[in-house]
Amino acid sequence: METLTRATLQAPDRRKLSWPDVAALREPKTPARSRRFARITIGFWLGGGLLGMAGCILGVCMPYHHPVAVVISALWWGIYLGCFGASIGALLGRWAERTSAPPSRGSGGAGTGADRMGVPA
Repeated sequence: METLTRATLQAPDRRKLSWPDVAALREPKTPARSRRFARITIGFWLGGGLLGMAGCILGVCMPYHHPVAVVISALWWGIYLGCFGASIGALLGRWAERTSAPPSRGSGGAGTGADRMGVPA
């Protein structure tokens, strides 16, 4: 029984990892695609936050006299404009992404359109 317990505590074929090896395994490799999502995320939260606050201010400025009506109006306009701002911010973050130019098709009349119509250049 003692040999079975001793053998199960540490497998002989498993190598021990040092601290830098373990840290390297836990850190995710960030691809270039994560920068795109970072811009979209920042635009989403920034647009939603700014227009959400503006919506709350707009809702408070509405000509309601009852306090419950003012709170409902502030919540309505805050959520409405916040969602709109989040979508606009995410779109602006998506459009701010830099894309590489498409590869050139080479010279030889590719830009004239003559090769597409069957006319020799």
